[in-house]
Amino acid sequence: MYEQAKHECGVRYLCALRHKKGLAWFRNYISDKDFSEKLLTDFFNQYQLGNKGEWGKWILKDGLSQQQGLGI
Repeated sequence: MYEQAKHECGVRYLCALRHKKGLAWFRNYISDKDFSEKLLTDFFNQYQLGNKGEWGKWILKDGLSQQQGLGI
């Protein structure tokens, strides 16, 4: 469970950076980092679904959002 929460936190952090800093900055930032394929795939999916890195937010593919720790 801890690993999944850590993973989702990392995805939200990337979403927040992409949203706040812009595409050009973000591309430059990730170009010299060694992120796992799963992290980048989940980031891409979450960002496309509208996740901008808000605390605890995880958007499910059916359009619903889930707040971590609230069980909803």
